Amino acid sequence: MKKYILFFIIGFFAQASFAADSTKFEYPIKNWKLRLIGFENLYPTYLADPLGARFEVSSQSIKYSDFDPSDKINEGGGYSGKLVFFVGARMSLLKFSPKNNPKLGVEVDLGCTIPIFMRGGNNDLIGVDGIYYFAIAGNPTEWLSLRFAKHHICTHIGDEFYTAGVNSVIDFDPNMTQLPVRDDFILSAAVKPLYFLKNEKWNILQIYGEMGYFWPGVDFLGTRQNKPNKHAIFNFQTGAEIEYYFKQPLFGGFYAVCNVSAYQANAFSLNKSLNFGYIIPQERDKRKLRLGINFYNGRALSNQFYNRKEKFVAFSLAMDV
Repeated sequence: MKKYILFFIIGFFAQASFAADSTKFEYPIKNWKLRLIGFENLYPTYLADPLGARFEVSSQSIKYSDFDPSDKINEGGGYSGKLVFFVGARMSLLKFSPKNNPKLGVEVDLGCTIPIFMRGGNNDLIGVDGIYYFAIAGNPTEWLSLRFAKHHICTHIGDEFYTAGVNSVIDFDPNMTQLPVRDDFILSAAVKPLYFLKNEKWNILQIYGEMGYFWPGVDFLGTRQNKPNKHAIFNFQTGAEIEYYFKQPLFGGFYAVCNVSAYQANAFSLNKSLNFGYIIPQERDKRKLRLGINFYNGRALSNQFYNRKEKFVAFSLAMDV
């Protein structure tokens, strides 16, 4: 697993260098323009989506968790923290846009994130997930984005669970859990309602929603399936994001975002994620570097333990993808 993660990181930076100037892969077709390979996507990345594509490091102070094997909560102690690396990238494989407005068009969108979950302090590996999607997306107008995606999640338990004894509030042995696989088909829409003010300075609000359908037993690699959830097929997600830039570009800006999701596999209990922070000064509408504070309360984000709960406050440093 470690060598695959290393290959992915190397590939990401090689890909970034290759696609840094995508204009050389643009071809005119009458009143349209075809672009091959680029890092500028039509459909937005959700900033507060816990499982979304991201390049981020997150230091989490755990307030509640019911799956970690070495916490001393049953002995009058507290929870260990977590350090999570989200190694991710997005790519526009091809995009058709009108020559007079590159913000509109249709594209084929590919994304990947590999969250690496480690216990704080000693950095023992808790788990590694693979989150991938392939999508067709489009912007019919500048205020509306649409996407239909094939979304795949596979998860791998960390070495700590194989070597350590179980000392937790859970009532089952983590070594006996399955390796869940999810294959969702997701229909998404994102809207910028303040676009109609006709003032770009105040076009700072985005609202989005998604409906997902889990197809058990179907994925890119064969006929694996998550049998206990064979009939728990639906999931939903919605959120809102505000980004405000100060008048002087050197001051940067700030953002505040929220995300709520629910899975039928978790009896549609709500998973809540709130994030706010500072946008480090850089050119507007380009990839941003963010310093943020995140609060999360919901199902465990390590998908090996999707049926367990956790709550944390985290400090994060993230780069948009």
